[in-house]
Amino acid sequence: MNYRSVFYVLGKIMNILGLLMLLPLFVSVYYNLQGFQEADYISFVIPVALLLFLGQLLKLFKPQSVKIYAREGLVICGLGWILVSLFGSLPFIISGAIPNFVNAFFETTSGFTTTGATVLNEIESLPKSILFWRSFTHWIGGMGILSFLIAIVPKSNSNSMYVMKAEVPGPMAGKVTPKISESARSLYIIYSVMTVIQILILFFGTRITGKNLRLFDSVVTSFATAGTGGFSVLNDSILGYHNKFVEWVCVVFMFLFGVNFNLYFFLLTKKYKEAFKDEEFRTYVIINLTFIILITLNIMGSYSNFFDAIRDSFFAVNTCMSTTGFGTADFDMWPSFSKILLLVAMCIGCCAGSTGGGIKVSRIVLYTKQIFRDLRLSTRPNTVIKVRMNKRVVDAKVLRGVDVYLIIYVAFLIISTLFLSMFENCSITTCFSGVVACFNNIGPGLEALGPTKNFEFLSLPSKIVLIIDMLAGRLELFPIIVLFSPITWKKAK
Repeated sequence: MNYRSVFYVLGKIMNILGLLMLLPLFVSVYYNLQGFQEADYISFVIPVALLLFLGQLLKLFKPQSVKIYAREGLVICGLGWILVSLFGSLPFIISGAIPNFVNAFFETTSGFTTTGATVLNEIESLPKSILFWRSFTHWIGGMGILSFLIAIVPKSNSNSMYVMKAEVPGPMAGKVTPKISESARSLYIIYSVMTVIQILILFFGTRITGKNLRLFDSVVTSFATAGTGGFSVLNDSILGYHNKFVEWVCVVFMFLFGVNFNLYFFLLTKKYKEAFKDEEFRTYVIINLTFIILITLNIMGSYSNFFDAIRDSFFAVNTCMSTTGFGTADFDMWPSFSKILLLVAMCIGCCAGSTGGGIKVSRIVLYTKQIFRDLRLSTRPNTVIKVRMNKRVVDAKVLRGVDVYLIIYVAFLIISTLFLSMFENCSITTCFSGVVACFNNIGPGLEALGPTKNFEFLSLPSKIVLIIDMLAGRLELFPIIVLFSPITWKKAK
């Protein structure tokens, strides 16, 4: 293990987080000057100072040559996300918004991992700077903290690929340009531009429809949508705006942010065939539309208006499949068939290389193809059948990784559900849906953890289990497993 390289990169991460935290500090200053009841500047000044100081301290470990391989990449990824979640919780604690450390850590982890599960009962009374920071954690975590580091550091080398592979969701981490830093930069520019477009549509579009949305609300809602996180500044989430235009804008962008960002790069570089013939994207659209139709048919009997039923099902499917977690309807009140479909949508998730969570559609495509291959091999054992995706043969190592991921994924769900059922006096549906919601980075579950509820009532051990689930789900298991594996820290013989 190259500890000096690990410490040096962690120092950079802390410095970047410190600089990013200046934004909510400026928000606090602005609203204080406007006469609003705001959090003390100290709520952000102390964390910023700590992050910049400790970051510089860790950077003193800089080796002559920064060498990062697979093991270092996974450790940096795991430790980096834990550190930003720990330090990111300080504004909540210092301001008194969430005085309990575990609750604050839970909220911040939920923010950075773009889960959107909250422990807050009353959101609207919180200071604007705290609400801004809460949603901004979604935007930072959406494309990945380490990817952001690679994007802005000019001297990122080939070793950065190991860090990016550890953080980027999906079975295959690809580059859209030859240089990894240029790839990260290109994708972050697309991410930022899409966020700005949503902000402008929400801000100016609501003026056309006659129900004005404040710039602050437009910004924080767009941050939460872009990161597919789901934190809202209203107690009733998106429903609280009572604005159908806002709902439709959010649902369109939830869908768009659930698409592999590489496809947007292909569109910009006029590689239209590669974008529209992508198997994962087509499957994502088919699953999405199928679930919308089935749920609409299932719930329309309880709606007086067909268009309200289709709007609510459209929103619910996209909020679950994109793993955003915004709410416009309490789907916990829907028939069991619809709730099961939404749980399945939560588990499938969106596309690899997007800001969302879940197993990923690309893995579902590969699982399906492997099943059909094995069925054919059972009748024709001597036939050589290759698994292909987008007309390219998928490497056996990738297929093995996909299979291993599914096994560990199921094991995590079962073990975490057992722990929650041991710590809580709740139904199996509450425990299982809570684990599914946190592990797949969605936010709301069912019953006691439904869309209109929160996670505040859970015991401390349960919250710790779900914090681990959120981190493991966002980092796709391996960085967290490697971090707590004794073999990682043993010296190579």
